[in-house]
Amino acid sequence: MLTTSGIIGYFIKYIAPISIAAANFFKFIYKIRFGFLHISKSKTERIFALFSQDPCKNTANRYALYIAVGDALSSFYPIPEIEFAFARSNPLVMLRDMRAVRHLVRLNVEKNIIESPRKKSAKYFYIQSNLSYGISAFSYFPVMAFAIFIQHKSQAIGVFLVISYLILAILGFWRGLQMNRAYQLMQSEKFYPRLS
Repeated sequence: MLTTSGIIGYFIKYIAPISIAAANFFKFIYKIRFGFLHISKSKTERIFALFSQDPCKNTANRYALYIAVGDALSSFYPIPEIEFAFARSNPLVMLRDMRAVRHLVRLNVEKNIIESPRKKSAKYFYIQSNLSYGISAFSYFPVMAFAIFIQHKSQAIGVFLVISYLILAILGFWRGLQMNRAYQLMQSEKFYPRLS
């Protein structure tokens, strides 16, 4: 049985150095992230300055905006997608979402709307998003109950069930996020209203 001095000694010897190392690691990551966000903010301000010069009148501005967006987001987008996004509120988030779910929805240049190439409706993506989130969250109860029940007979099966649940939860939340992004893009008038 551990005494109070034994617990304090264990904490000083093992837990404290690990905690300090973890705190320094997260502080380092935060500093790097803050620096990149500061750089990204200045790039975003330059993009808005370029786009405010009415890119439809001068084609040089369209290509300058194309290069600036590629520099700020580290990937290049078609010019019609850039113009579609910058005519709305929160364009950089919209462009990132368009890139993330390009396999689900695309911009139709003729109609100037975002639609699914597989002819799926926005309601379909909304239902699939909620279904994915629900499966990820509520599968916890039966899987964990069975894992607790079976661990007395075989710990390996219990560990396998816990790991499989974690994988299922991560994939389910990722799929739900993708479907939610597609739903928001198809409802762009609601989630990304046009700038007046």
